[in-house]
Amino acid sequence: MYLYIAYRNLKDHYAQNNACGGPSCNNDYRFTAICDGVYYLLTKGNMNYAVSKENGDKFIEEVKSKCNGEHFGFFPLVPSLNGKETAAVVEMSQDRNHFYYDMDDDLLLQMLDDLKAKSGEPLNERELMNYCYPNPALPEGDFELCEIYHGIYFKPDNTPVSVIRSFDPDKKISCLNVNRNGSSIQIRTGDNNVISKVPEDLISWIKEKVRELCSEPAEAYVEPGNWEGYVRFGKKKDRIFTDPDKTLGLLNEIASKSEYEKTEVAVNTNMQAINNFTMGAFSGLNMMGGMAVNPSATSEQPAEPASGGAKCSYCGADVTGKKFCTECGEKVG
Repeated sequence: MYLYIAYRNLKDHYAQNNACGGPSCNNDYRFTAICDGVYYLLTKGNMNYAVSKENGDKFIEEVKSKCNGEHFGFFPLVPSLNGKETAAVVEMSQDRNHFYYDMDDDLLLQMLDDLKAKSGEPLNERELMNYCYPNPALPEGDFELCEIYHGIYFKPDNTPVSVIRSFDPDKKISCLNVNRNGSSIQIRTGDNNVISKVPEDLISWIKEKVRELCSEPAEAYVEPGNWEGYVRFGKKKDRIFTDPDKTLGLLNEIASKSEYEKTEVAVNTNMQAINNFTMGAFSGLNMMGGMAVNPSATSEQPAEPASGGAKCSYCGADVTGKKFCTECGEKVG
């Protein structure tokens, strides 16, 4: 399920997309579904409110009843519409069917104000993270194991991708990946990644250990720079957050029972990106005979996402071509 109902300042949205060189953020109102509509989140500016399922379902039905037409594709990227600089944004999808509705923006603003009044106090950062990423339960019996992850938590921000500091830092990741072509494990040791092949007959034992690990899940909230651990499972790759120390302990135990393949030097993606950027900049200056170049004059403007673009699995925002969702911070893929 994808859901995005918002009151938006079109002029700000247009400027963010065209002048700042990165994805826009809505500083007005937005209402989104969490976990396929099990939870709802209302955001105004930098304040976030938990919306009960009862109030959220009722709000959606009321919005549908107040819509006055449909249009095709995402909301247009324009500084004004019908003589106004504000507009209602109503986009939904269910079972691969997409719907884009037209609605009076003043009416939607009043409805969003009423919903906020029913939603109590805003969530702090810890409450917000734990609310948006609740831990599911492993199914009884066998389950599809996808990944065991241990790494340093990196909190993304809304910095445009053209700014160097937005590149991922070296998060010193250790992880197990299970797929049809065979399973492999990577253990980070110093500046190296030690990679091993996991025997197929070890998977059932690993699943038993994973069930033990997930019996006492950790909270989703992690301070930036601290270690985090989680397990992904099932076709939807649901995620259960786990104790980082116990997660790394399990990964090391799995590695000790696996078949060593190779050791690779770990690349700090942040430094690599800076080096690539610097080399490209000097190369460009040489080609121009040392003339100063205005980056904004040659950079391509981001295109409006197509109707078939990728969606964040948690908040439903467009994540086409991104590694992280710019609305909620969820990792893509």
